[in-house]
Amino acid sequence: MTFAEATLDFELGASPLVSEHQRLLRTALRRGPAPEDLPATVATEAYDPAALQAARRVWRQRMVNEHHSATVFSAMLPQLVACGAAVPFKTTLLRMAMDELRHGALCARVVEALGGTPQAEVSLAVPPLPEHVGCGPLESALRNAMFVGCLAETVAVAFTAEERERTEEPFVKAVITQISADESLHARFGWAFAQEATPHLDAAARARTDRWLRVAFAYLEREEMREVPDVRPPSGLRDQGLRLGVCENPSTRELFYDTVREAIVPGLEALGFGAERAWRERDLAA
Repeated sequence: MTFAEATLDFELGASPLVSEHQRLLRTALRRGPAPEDLPATVATEAYDPAALQAARRVWRQRMVNEHHSATVFSAMLPQLVACGAAVPFKTTLLRMAMDELRHGALCARVVEALGGTPQAEVSLAVPPLPEHVGCGPLESALRNAMFVGCLAETVAVAFTAEERERTEEPFVKAVITQISADESLHARFGWAFAQEATPHLDAAARARTDRWLRVAFAYLEREEMREVPDVRPPSGLRDQGLRLGVCENPSTRELFYDTVREAIVPGLEALGFGAERAWRERDLAA
């Protein structure tokens, strides 16, 4: 292992902390059968080289995204402290950060099983969380918890559930199953925090949150569409990609909009926010 500013590397190295890392995986983060206990193998000879190349690209990007999510969750802890959140929210948040590091490592193992290298040349700079100028500690924490839990992770639950159903390679399916289970917890965190915090907002804070939701929806849509561009591979490569846990972009884009309209918007409306109007007016956020 080397320290490099532009290389995300999931090699464990030879640190004395490797055993502690492995103990955490076996205890704190374990739910049922663990993918780490399975051989990281894929029958690559059964796939077209183009399908394998595309799958490696997708899983390497997932490795990067999961690692980045760990920094987001970790950065949220001071906000929960500042707003006086109950301890279970804080411990769950730290669990979520560890989950994402684990997911990054699992995605890296899939990259290796597909014949790739578990490294990515990326910027390792960590952007700060939105500060929400003019908002108090509770309102700021609520916005970030809503975005990561009620919006982004709720979409992730839908995506990974669909991928789990279509994936056929045993090791890859085990990895997606684990990630999907964890994303469900991450989404529940956001909804539970919103349920707890919303009654403490005054009318002005609720109105500001409604306006902020337009920005949040616009950003969510832009980032999700960037991850799944509207391209359709040849049918043969499409089928092989699905077996390797690679979603079909057009149907995934449709699933995104269905999830927003059928799960996220009604859930936020039930909390008393003007989510339906915010989604409809998200183009005005710019």
